[in-house]
Amino acid sequence: MLICAHRGSPAEAPENTLASFRRAVADGAGEIELDLRVSADGRLVVIHDATVDRTTNGTGAVADLRLEQIQALDAGGERIPSFEEVLDGVGARLQVEIKAAEAVEPLAELLQSRPADLGRISPCAFDPGVVADLVRLFPAAPVGLIASAGSAETLAHAADLAASRVLFGWPGTTRALVTRARQHGMEVSVWPVNTPDQLRRALDLGVDGFTTDHPGVIGDELARIGRPRS
Repeated sequence: MLICAHRGSPAEAPENTLASFRRAVADGAGEIELDLRVSADGRLVVIHDATVDRTTNGTGAVADLRLEQIQALDAGGERIPSFEEVLDGVGARLQVEIKAAEAVEPLAELLQSRPADLGRISPCAFDPGVVADLVRLFPAAPVGLIASAGSAETLAHAADLAASRVLFGWPGTTRALVTRARQHGMEVSVWPVNTPDQLRRALDLGVDGFTTDHPGVIGDELARIGRPRS
């Protein structure tokens, strides 16, 4: 059962920071979920929102700020990392969610220069057009389509895109849908799993893994009920 830490361990350290990612690894997460955008000077920035307003003491759009400006901000006692810094500083498997389509080409260019990191990258997106680009640029990677709800239509769309992974929110996600995804050769994750009850529901669905904001707590619960982590 693959525990994916959503933006690291945001309950323990500021989201999408090296401190949060390292805490998640220490807590036993097998995968780290992070978000990618592009700065004004073309650098890959690990941040969820289109602006820095919510997670730092600054204001403004990520796309309008240079990396130097972004990293000068206070992100809850941490700083916003570049993607290169995450690759260098975190050794776990990475679920890389593309929040801005402009990040796809720079990501491909970066990983061409770092082929050893390709084996631990799972790029994904909500946008089907972005997923199509990811499949084309990363043919050997487990590319994922994310959806807020599970449905046969979304699964069929993922299959048409040649995605190898689907990441469904709870609504509409059933054991039958998970079985159908497996028949298409896809890995299935569900999100979020933040309580013991949600963990039991995820296990009942038979998914391959899940995304959680509390990797330590949920990992301990998984161990308590005798299920190994991946």
